[in-house]
Amino acid sequence: MVYILCMIEVIISKWNHDPFDSKSMRLQEGAIGQFTHLTSRKSVKKAIKNGLIYVNGTKGETGTWVSFGDTLALKEMPNQSYKIQPKNTSETSVLWEDNVCACVLKRAGITTKGNGKHTLEFVVKKLLIKSTLDDSFNSPLAVHRLDKATHGPVLFAKTTGAASGLGEAFEKRTIHKEYMALIAGTPCITEATIRVKINAKEAHSEIEIIGSTSWPVFGSATLVKVYPKTGRTHQIRRHLACIGHPILGDQLYSGDKKYTGQGMFLACTKLSFTHPMTKENIEIAVDLPRKFKHISHKLCLP
Repeated sequence: MVYILCMIEVIISKWNHDPFDSKSMRLQEGAIGQFTHLTSRKSVKKAIKNGLIYVNGTKGETGTWVSFGDTLALKEMPNQSYKIQPKNTSETSVLWEDNVCACVLKRAGITTKGNGKHTLEFVVKKLLIKSTLDDSFNSPLAVHRLDKATHGPVLFAKTTGAASGLGEAFEKRTIHKEYMALIAGTPCITEATIRVKINAKEAHSEIEIIGSTSWPVFGSATLVKVYPKTGRTHQIRRHLACIGHPILGDQLYSGDKKYTGQGMFLACTKLSFTHPMTKENIEIAVDLPRKFKHISHKLCLP
């Protein structure tokens, strides 16, 4: 595939971090926040390393000095699908962000939102860079939830415009998520469509069988890929339980026979969406949490 490069230019009129009264800065600091996708020192350094930033027509280096009135140009590739594949971590981490929204990895055991200091929303206040736009929130807003026991990426809006756009995308089901789950037993299928209403509302999940192996308590366990087409509360957990194969470690829907010790084996591994402002297609992919490594090894998965 061939991408046609174009240049986006800005004239430096302010700094987006301290010291705001500085007359000049090195490019790796001065370019922060000057472009939509370059809101951190790490992202700027990567762009400079890849030769994407020019200062007054000359390719910039990390040590190039820039001042007010200088012209910065950024090479971009229109209509490119961004794919982010961060390294797995058990800690909360920023997977991707720009001036209007962000995606953060939520580890199992933390609530997405709510009152108090023990929520993902509270934690990311110090992790995300505040938007410089006029409609920015004081604190970033999680635009969807993952269950406390579920690991995976969560989208955050930094502005009212982003919150509106992402909220509408969820309502229209144009944001796609992919989950992996380890379920009890071995289903006699290779794939399945589950349409079982939840709280009298339509609920639709697509299931794909990856592989099975021996497992304590249930005798065997099966790794499945799940594509939820709707977003009802506990949809995946309820749907898998209703076909007789609850998620291992699910204390709510497993009935009397339960597997304990490592939490619930459910993780969101991929999330794709259209950027609410730039309309670019962005795909976030994350590794399975460590507790899945045993089953992944048995099934010879990458």
